[in-house]
Amino acid sequence: MSSLITLLGILYGCSLVSTISPSFSQSIMKFSDKDITNYAQIVLKIEDQRQIAYQKIEEITEGLPQEISCDQSYTLKQLPNQAQTIAVKFCNLSKKIAQDSGLSSNKFNSITEKAQKDTTLRKRIQNAMIRARLP
Repeated sequence: MSSLITLLGILYGCSLVSTISPSFSQSIMKFSDKDITNYAQIVLKIEDQRQIAYQKIEEITEGLPQEISCDQSYTLKQLPNQAQTIAVKFCNLSKKIAQDSGLSSNKFNSITEKAQKDTTLRKRIQNAMIRARLP
C-alpha cells in the first residue's frame, strides 16, 4: 500500500475546500473507527476512478502523464484538450464521491492532511482499506 501516500497527495490536491482552518485542523486529534472506515471506502472508490482516468489519459498522451493535481490548474492545462476533460471529470467525481459519503469535507480534508504526517493514522487507513477489500 505504498501507493497510499501518493493517493493521499492526490486527494490533498482534490480537497473539498481550498484551505483547512488551522484551528480546526489542530482541534481534531483523533478520528473514530467509523470515520476511518468511511474515509478508507472513499479513498478506494476514488482510486478506482483515478485508475480509469489515468488509463484513458495515458492512451491520449501515449504514455504516463505528468503529475495531475485537481487544485493546481496548470497541471490540467498541460494536458491535451481531451485529456483535460477526463482529468476535470475525475476531479469533479472525486469531490462528489467524498461529499456523498456523509463524511464532512472538513473531516475528510483533515484526515488527508494528517495522514500525510502521521504513520499511525496511515496504518489505520491502510488496515481499513484492507478490510474494505475483503469479501
